[in-house]
Amino acid sequence: MKNLLFSFEDLSAKDKAAKQAARYFSRAGANVVQQDVPTAVKRSSGITYREMALTFADSQQVVLRIKQSGDIFQVLLNGKVLPIKNQGDHVKAIAEIVQAMDAGRSRFQKLLAAAQARPPAGIRTAAPKMEQVLTEKRDALKAAIAEVRSQIEAIKGTAAPAAA
Repeated sequence: MKNLLFSFEDLSAKDKAAKQAARYFSRAGANVVQQDVPTAVKRSSGITYREMALTFADSQQVVLRIKQSGDIFQVLLNGKVLPIKNQGDHVKAIAEIVQAMDAGRSRFQKLLAAAQARPPAGIRTAAPKMEQVLTEKRDALKAAIAEVRSQIEAIKGTAAPAAA
């Protein structure tokens, strides 16, 4: 079967074509770790469509926009429209998508690393306070260990003359 035909009305991650698409991506070398099919029907440029989001092991995302006829009319790679040359053959199209993912992987990883999550300005983290509490606990434990050692030495000191 050259083309995948999705069921627009019953589209879900358990759909036969959705599972087949994930299999094709795996064969092409990109493992799908999560599939999500929102129930919302969207409309853009006079075309009614539903989306199927695929998340891969390297955190890249592909969104397939599926028309009412069950055809894929648009592909988004990491939020950007990706033009496909082999629209008539889905296996070749998936190979094209994987090739684009491979080509942009290093750039995507750099962007992902640069986007550090920062808490909102009004929220304070407990990390500095926690570090202080843990440091105090450590110091108290060191003092307790030193005291126990000195008691042991004192006991050894008093036991030695009695044995002699």
